[in-house]
Amino acid sequence: MVEPKRQNERAEDKLFNFRPLLFTAIALCIGIFFGYVYVLYGVSAWWACLLLPFAASPFFFCTSRKRAIAIALALLCLLASFLVGFGLFTRRVEEFTDCGRYNGEYAVVGKVVEKTEYESYLSVTVEDIVVDGTREDGKLVAYLPTSFAQTIRLSDEVLLRGRVKTKASLTDDYGFRAYAIGDDIRFTMSAESCTVTDRGFELFALVRERMETVIYAGMDETSAAVTMAILTGDTSGIDEGLLSNVRRGGVAHIFAVSGLHIGALYAFALWLVSKTGLKNMPKPVRFFAVAALLFFYSGVCGFSASVVRALVTCLIFYASRLVGYGSDNLERIGASALVVLLLSPTSLFEVGFQLSFIACLGIALLARPIKRALTQGLERIKGAFGKRKTEEEKENHPPTLMEEIENACISFLAVTLSAQIATTPVSVAAFGYFSVWSLLLNCLFVPLVSVCFSVLLAFVVIACVLPVAASAVALYVPSTVWSVLLLLFQLVEFSALTVSSSAITGGAFVCYYGGLVFLTDKWNLSRALRWAMAAVFLSGFCVILFAPVVKGV
Repeated sequence: MVEPKRQNERAEDKLFNFRPLLFTAIALCIGIFFGYVYVLYGVSAWWACLLLPFAASPFFFCTSRKRAIAIALALLCLLASFLVGFGLFTRRVEEFTDCGRYNGEYAVVGKVVEKTEYESYLSVTVEDIVVDGTREDGKLVAYLPTSFAQTIRLSDEVLLRGRVKTKASLTDDYGFRAYAIGDDIRFTMSAESCTVTDRGFELFALVRERMETVIYAGMDETSAAVTMAILTGDTSGIDEGLLSNVRRGGVAHIFAVSGLHIGALYAFALWLVSKTGLKNMPKPVRFFAVAALLFFYSGVCGFSASVVRALVTCLIFYASRLVGYGSDNLERIGASALVVLLLSPTSLFEVGFQLSFIACLGIALLARPIKRALTQGLERIKGAFGKRKTEEEKENHPPTLMEEIENACISFLAVTLSAQIATTPVSVAAFGYFSVWSLLLNCLFVPLVSVCFSVLLAFVVIACVLPVAASAVALYVPSTVWSVLLLLFQLVEFSALTVSSSAITGGAFVCYYGGLVFLTDKWNLSRALRWAMAAVFLSGFCVILFAPVVKGV
């Protein structure tokens, strides 16, 4: 048994605690990135040799042969992950471009897997496609007049006639087509006619259609569109002006089914398990019960990329909790990223993936230091008014209700701030602006959606069971609540307080996140040194960001 003193010496001898899953995920990301620059820009893979100095640096901290062997084995695993990432990406883009070339009038047969109705047209995504008798891999997106909206249903087999065009290029005017490649959308079609050749049966599709029917029958149009967006991620029914204002307010993520929604349902599922006979069942039974609920809901949402990411993350968190595999959130985040990227390596370049995992990393790295700083600030304010408790009072008296509320508010604010700080550069780079309202509205709507999501879903499930005529009664409460909440976005123009920004360079990203990494308490370094390193990186970020402005003046 190792003595505590010896353990402390070992901990102090390391710059940080090595987390295998997290670093394996990082190596996989680097490999995917090298695959990206290799395929799109023709950059030689030999540039990866620049990573060798970083790989060799841990050996300078070796104090024993045993540690050197451990570092060498770890580096071999990371190298393997790098090569896997490189290989997966290059293979995926090669498969995507390997398809037939079309640019003309064709007849296409396929199965409808996604259907979105817009104001002036209907979009359907079909898979298992056959173009004039030739079977093709990948999916096709067809655009039709809205008159076909009532004719076509999900899971139907359809015959489409119109102009087909191959869209298997890796880039377009907006950059790398990560989403199209990840979802395997290789063709587009302007369809002039559509004939349903077979009424398919798919449970998920029928459930979603039933939900849409009762929601629009039981709510006013705006509340129904918002409910569909929150429950399924379909924002096509929301007025563009309202949706734009929500985006400018920085809370559009409440309309994209992702970690917030799946996490709320996951928490509800754990609550159900704890309140039913499942709590006495074996751990595998409990896991599969929770997984079945999350999987079914994910199917109703169409297994979109954001839903699958959130599903994988929640199930990994729950599995690690059941088997007692530590409580390190960084390892769980690494495991989730590994699974998602192994399934779809191009997800690394999707904004949704970046925001999701950077937010999780920001919370894991920054929430505790921010909470500590907020708590100390509150204690100083209390001390100024003579209301600060002594250490003896804290030990001998349990916290009051007000103190528990204060602690909960500080914890929530720390989590929100850490996610906001971590995701701001990516958000600005992707959307071109930063919302001053974002923090305030997130503090309002994130807890609201987290608490109300499962309740809203329960109301809709009840409405689905009842006759359609009764949906107005079953959904009266959520319809009223949405009408009140949406007044905020109808009365206030949030675009008035948004800051537009040009694209953030790669160097600015490196400096910004380098500074954030040193602001965490995950390093076995003195606080003064960590803060000095953070100041250097963040100063570099400011110089890179504002140098063009100063030069222009």
